[in-house]
Amino acid sequence: MADDKKPEEKNMVQEGQAASPEEMKKEKIRLVPNEDEKYLPMNVEITCGHCGKSWKASLQQCVNISLHPEEKGKILDSSFFRQKCPFCGVDSELSYPLLYDDMGKALMIYLLPENTEEMLAKINKQQESWSPDMLKAARICTMRAVRHSIYLVEKIKIFDADLDDRIVELTKNFIFVRFMKERPDVDARNALFEQQNGKNGYTIFAADGKTFWAEIPEGVYEEVERMAEPFLDKKAKTEYELIDPVWAHEMLGKMLGKGDGS
Repeated sequence: MADDKKPEEKNMVQEGQAASPEEMKKEKIRLVPNEDEKYLPMNVEITCGHCGKSWKASLQQCVNISLHPEEKGKILDSSFFRQKCPFCGVDSELSYPLLYDDMGKALMIYLLPENTEEMLAKINKQQESWSPDMLKAARICTMRAVRHSIYLVEKIKIFDADLDDRIVELTKNFIFVRFMKERPDVDARNALFEQQNGKNGYTIFAADGKTFWAEIPEGVYEEVERMAEPFLDKKAKTEYELIDPVWAHEMLGKMLGKGDGS
């Protein structure tokens, strides 16, 4: 696989151009696509789980929705991660590293489905060789890492709703615990942020495949935000972060005065 230009090594900064009010609040730097911005495909061999036959495919390593907005819908409906077997016609679901880049929102999300922590450490270490301009770009970006494509979709929905994913994860914990207390008959396993009829909440997934909707009560998100504010890191970072239930558990430990998050 040729990878002379890694997704995380691109130079995206041009100064002195018009910026949105949100961007100007940060550092008056605007992320804009460069004309020479290209990401080499990843050539892989896929084996069909249905018929067992293999074929070669070319996969994208980066999706820049500022340049290719049509790709966003494919990610949201999961069709982006499916490949049809040319022999039997059955879809295969793929899982591989992918950088989701939304320059308009200054948002970068890295999908790292295998050895997530190890891969995340390697990617963040590469920043030691970044240029000053690239580090400036990183400082105004929200940079996240996720373990699975369903969490990539969730992150996109969170930022589309103009919410802070850290507060969403903390609120999720409270809503999930309340749901389990109210519905002891349900073996709840996971929850993902959604919007229904203009309301923010979570789809809760049960072990038997059933799903349940839990709306965030009015004022709860804001109250969690108020409680968490003293504990949130306000420094601009230049690294991808895992903001997930594990992070939320540790943060709740700090907020409740329990160092181990228990």
